[in-house]
Amino acid sequence: MKAWQITAFGGPEQLALRDLPQPEPQAGEALVRVTHCGVNPIDRSVIGGRFSWLPLPHTPGAEIVGVVEALGPGTDGAPPPGTPAALAFRLFCGRCRHCLVGREEACLADPRGRSAPVSLGVTAPGGFAEYVVAPAQNCLPLPAGLAPAEACTAVVDGTTAWHMLDRARVTSGDQVLVVGATGGVGLYAVQMARLRGARVAALGGGADKARQLRDWGAELAIDYRTDDVLARVREWTDGRGVDVVVDPLGAGTWATSIAALAPFGRYVTCGILTGAEVTLNLAPFYAQQQEVLGSTGGSRADLARVLAELGAGRLRAAIWRQFPFAEAPAALTALDDRARVGKIVLQVTG
Repeated sequence: MKAWQITAFGGPEQLALRDLPQPEPQAGEALVRVTHCGVNPIDRSVIGGRFSWLPLPHTPGAEIVGVVEALGPGTDGAPPPGTPAALAFRLFCGRCRHCLVGREEACLADPRGRSAPVSLGVTAPGGFAEYVVAPAQNCLPLPAGLAPAEACTAVVDGTTAWHMLDRARVTSGDQVLVVGATGGVGLYAVQMARLRGARVAALGGGADKARQLRDWGAELAIDYRTDDVLARVREWTDGRGVDVVVDPLGAGTWATSIAALAPFGRYVTCGILTGAEVTLNLAPFYAQQQEVLGSTGGSRADLARVLAELGAGRLRAAIWRQFPFAEAPAALTALDDRARVGKIVLQVTG
């Protein structure tokens, strides 16, 4: 089979297309022919060496959709061969106290999970390949009629956004600010907050992106390049601030996000794309009884819910561009395209 692998850490130029033996499913595993794989900032982190302890060569790609080709022993109840399926990207033991209550994203059977996602494409071979083996329990059948490229956007971005809104307890009547709203997680967060009955403000860079955010459901679209973000937020909330800030970016937007919160406001983050180290003035934080929440990935139940909402048409997949498998390095480079709004997807096989 063909697979894109890295043998050294660096940029997209480190990806090399190699011929590898087709894997065989072992006990509890499924062999999946990959039809589509999302291109995610986590792939750039993997290739760039953020997890320097990863053994090389390595195949990235966490957002996998494909067709079940074969099952290993001990996979009773798994989707049978021929089933189109999305692969829940987090790997989990299924036995620890977190897994037993459905909090698979918090599984710490693998100690690397304290600072890195234990997942397909990160700690295990991913979907930048024609075939992948994965735990059969991670295979979720696609709803009838849902295109695999659209399902692909749910695997990491949709699941992550859904879990973030759960962590922040977003509910009807909340006023929510989505930071980094033109990315895959952000566009899902805008839609999901609206789906829960919240009012949504969203940040994007440039007038065209602000216009597109309104098309995706933002009541208020703020151009962070030209607008005074906090002034616009205060005006929109009658001076109160927002109930929730959804911020997948990290340190670069931390100060603005925290300053935008109302009393009892909740800040939730899932990433460190703009840095990991922040400072917090505890005096206004405790005086206003605010919360800072971490969120990572999500469970199979989260993914199943997002797939169902996509299949029912209550959520839309935001695919900015699809690349053929042969152009995986270009797809990774395109993550930095300032015109990008939404998701980049690789079409791996037919």
